[in-house]
Amino acid sequence: MPSLITASGPGDLFTVRNIGNLVPRRGAEPHDDSVVAAIEYATQVLNVRTITVCGHSGCGAMAGVLSGGVQAGSLPGLRRWLRHGHHSLATFIELEGDRLHSGALDVLCRVNVQQQLENLRTYRKVDELVRAGKLELVGLYFDIGSARVHMVPPLRPATPYVGMPARRVMTADRRVLGNPPQTGRGARG
Repeated sequence: MPSLITASGPGDLFTVRNIGNLVPRRGAEPHDDSVVAAIEYATQVLNVRTITVCGHSGCGAMAGVLSGGVQAGSLPGLRRWLRHGHHSLATFIELEGDRLHSGALDVLCRVNVQQQLENLRTYRKVDELVRAGKLELVGLYFDIGSARVHMVPPLRPATPYVGMPARRVMTADRRVLGNPPQTGRGARG
């Protein structure tokens, strides 16, 4: 599927796929060497210029996260893995409040893409490359029902700055939510 979305040929993409397209944060438990090894290899051996996180509507992993792990049932490995989605859920709650609505799952699916981009930046080398302009982190969301791919904005800009990071999320109806720009004394432009 990634090669179809990006119109790539054999060998053009270094693809890592997992349940929920989760990127464990540096130092997170349970530890996952597979994703860390892929990040290291991609950035330090292959010298990739772009890392893309692609989520999709109706993601079963995000439904499991939204259910508090209940939907993972008697699958202990899946329940442990879905812990890496807790930051996505926290960001979703921060932005949406504790109200659940009919589009909540798809909003969480978009937020999850944003959070995984943020999680990538917990790795020192990734963050250094992003800040140096040598690596771009891109978020995509595939709406299965409409067969459309949407760009997902990052939670914060690629370069560091003083103050709170901007928090932006694309909702199910394609509105962008987030902090308004600061104005007045101390604002950065």
